[in-house]
Order: sequence, then C-alpha cells, then structure tokens
Amino acid sequence: MLRTISPQDMQEMERAFLDGTGYPSILLMEHAAQAVVAALRERVKPGSRVLFVCGGGNNGGDGAAAARLWMQDGGRADVWLLKNPSQMRGDAGVNACLLNACGASLNVLYGEAPPVPPECAAVVDALYGTGLSRALEGVPLSAVQRINESGLPVIAVDMPSGVDGASGQVLGAAVRADVTVTFHRAKHGHMLFPGRALTGKLIVADIGILPEWDGAQGIDVLEDADARALLPSRPKDGHKGTFGHVLCVAGSEGMAGAAALCARAAQRAGAGLVTVACPFPVLTTVQAQAPCAVARVVSDGAMLSMDASEALLALLEGKGALAIGPGLGREEGVWQAIEPLVRSDVPKVIDADALYLLARYGGGVGANTVLTPHPGEMARLCGVTAADVAASPVEYAQQLAADMGACMLLKGATTVIAQGEDVAMNITGCDGMATGGSGDVLTGVIASLMAQGMAAMDASRVGAYYHGRAGEVAQAVLGARAVTAMDVCERLRIE
Repeated sequence: MLRTISPQDMQEMERAFLDGTGYPSILLMEHAAQAVVAALRERVKPGSRVLFVCGGGNNGGDGAAAARLWMQDGGRADVWLLKNPSQMRGDAGVNACLLNACGASLNVLYGEAPPVPPECAAVVDALYGTGLSRALEGVPLSAVQRINESGLPVIAVDMPSGVDGASGQVLGAAVRADVTVTFHRAKHGHMLFPGRALTGKLIVADIGILPEWDGAQGIDVLEDADARALLPSRPKDGHKGTFGHVLCVAGSEGMAGAAALCARAAQRAGAGLVTVACPFPVLTTVQAQAPCAVARVVSDGAMLSMDASEALLALLEGKGALAIGPGLGREEGVWQAIEPLVRSDVPKVIDADALYLLARYGGGVGANTVLTPHPGEMARLCGVTAADVAASPVEYAQQLAADMGACMLLKGATTVIAQGEDVAMNITGCDGMATGGSGDVLTGVIASLMAQGMAAMDASRVGAYYHGRAGEVAQAVLGARAVTAMDVCERLRIE
C-alpha cells in the first residue's frame, strides 16, 4: 500500500532521523541524486547532454549532486543556478561548489532564463521541489516557462516546481514533468490534481531513512493486493442469503436508468439479493434492465411521495444495506419518504438527489453511513464553492465527515475518502468515466460491499478502487469517448 506524507511531516521526520542517528545529511542528498541519475539513465543515451535547473536550497543541492554524478557517468551537464555556488548553504552549497571542480557548464541566472540549449536530451527540474510556499515570479518563473517550452523529457526532483506538495495546487505556474523522482514516500500533491497530472510517472526512491524513524501520519492509496485483502471471504457453501441483501431506493419518471444501474452494480459487486424500491413509472425499466433484482412499487406517482415512507420502512426489514438517491428527484415529498431511512442506523450509501435533499433540509445521518458527493454536491453540503472544494479536497472531506459522523467519499479524478482519523485516496479510473450514471454504479458497489459485511471506510475505498478499474478496462476496449456507465458496470470484477 502506498502511504503519502505531507512535506512538513517529511521535513520533521528527516530532521529527527538525522539528529537521532548522527547520519550525515549529505549522504541523504547523495542517495537522492543517485535516484535521479538512475531515472535519467533509463530515458536518455549515455553521454547525452542534460540541463540541470537548480534552486538555491536542498532541492537545488540534489540537482547539483545529480549533475556531478551524471558527468562521472560520462555525460555532459549544463547547470542553471538561481544563486552563485558560494552563496548556497550547507550540503547544497557543497555540491554546487563541486560542480566547478568537475568542469560543469554553469550559468547563474541573474535575469530572464535563456532558451534551453538545443543539443540537450533532457531537463532535470531541481528548482524547488516541495519547498515552494508562494507563487512563482521573476527568474524562477522564466526558468519554468523555458523548461515547458523545450519539448524535452523532464525529470522533476521530488515535486514538479510550482506544485504545492501538500495540496497539489499550482502556485502561479508549474513544470510539466514526464517523470518525478520523490524520496522515501510519495507526497499528497503527487496524488491530487492538478499536481497529479504534472507529476508524470512517479518513482519513490529510498534514500536511507530507516523505517523505524517514520511514524508520520499519511494518506493511504490502495493497490490491487490491498483491495483484495480487504474483501470479505465467500464460503463455498454460501447461499444468496449469506452474501447480503441490498435495498436500492432509486429512480423516478425519466430517471429509471439510475435505479437499474445501481441495482445491477450491487449484483455485480457480489450481493446475494437486491431489491429496488421505486415509483410505478420505473418498474418496467428496472425489470428489463436488472432482471435479477426484485422490484417493489412504493408510489404511484412520477416520484416518491411522503405516502411511500411506511412501505419503505417495511421493506427495510432484513436488508443488509441501503443505496439511497440515484434518480429520485428533488421534491419535498421525496425527502419525507426517505428521511426515516437516512436517519436509520442500517448501513447505507447516500448519493445524488438524496444528497441534494440532505443539504436542503439539513440534519444528521444515521450510523454506518457513506456519503458520495461530487465537488458540486460537496460544496452545497459545506456551504462553499466548488472551487473551494477543488483547492482543499482532503480538508473538506475530513471536516464534513466529522460534522456528519459519517464516511465521506468525495468523488473526482482522485477520490478522497475520510472517516474519523482515517483518510484514503483512490487513483484508479479514467476520463471515460466522466459520463452520466457512473456515480449510480459506484453507489451500488459500495452498498453491496456493506451488505456483505464490510465497514463503511473499507467498503468505500475498495468500492472506489474496483469501480475505477472497471472504467479503465472499459476505456481500453472502447476508447474514452464511447464508454457509458453500463459499460463500467458490466466490467466490474471484484475478487
């Protein structure tokens, strides 16, 4: 399992390790430089000319050490520096001064950066790493612009310069890297957009920090083995009652497909039984598109009304989990019908129109609840803008999870999942999944896993993982533009 670390925690942990062991800090810099050169070797021919763009701090020191090692390998190194080597402090200054002795071509940038030499085969970005705290301007900004204009392969050291290592936000402008070599652990900003898009291929390199010195909190990122390990076992002598019964409260006139998708996904994710509670106009579609599910009409109108509340509560008996919201509609009568379910302690997923109604009418939710908003829905629930949510997705997910006493799954290209002290991110998925109905599929998957006995947090992160994988498979077969939510549902493979 990947576990990210914040830049601040990384600095504190590294300092504690150095102080506590007496390990020479310059050796950490040397190990970092070796990892950068190893990445270079995989991408350019031996002896190639490479431009190293180095800031005045430790990230620049990593770059200077990498330039020296590249020359020792027989390569040619051009080095741009933001400071004169004699002005650089500590290990960075040592490595920058060594470049003179090695015969590197040095250019201290006192004004606008020049064009990248045309003979270069690659650029190493060692301007700031995770050390940037304000928007780029002046000479550093011009250097970033030159790097991006060059069209050459770019290897970023620790973090593409201009990307906030904690949030993934761009501080004015940022390097577009093909490869990023980071150290010890991935940083939050590598996983959160737009930083994730600018990181390119991520390489996490060991620089010698002993594991026992790393007690820092982080954000979990599930990988395939982790997801499989969390799945509940399926006994060979099990029957349909063994694997849980999901009640999907979904659909309205014109939105019957949402109910069918949710039900089909719940079955694909392993639920033994699925019942759809819906208004009459939805019945035919559900029976045709989800024939293995049971359909129960609880309202004669176009959507649920308050009169459906008693029938819904009766259907609740014996159910392992609820999926509430896809395609329900947003009238007050719908809220009156579902409110007792929302407040109940039956394991449940609340999505789509149910989230709108929850934001409109307020109040809490019962225990064992997962909320699955996209950024717009999250903004409505939090009383902020979608741009606010996009800038700080982890913080908003954690805050709303605490306020609601629920598990919060904030959907996006990187999905953030939070409950209590636990935070996870999911990075599976693809742009082909940006299509109507994908969220209904995810709701069915998570509810199915909860009905099979998984806790809210585990069901959410495992469900998001496999939902994203199904989208990737669908896109590989059909191409991004052709993928529909039904394609994602049909390619769910949870095992």
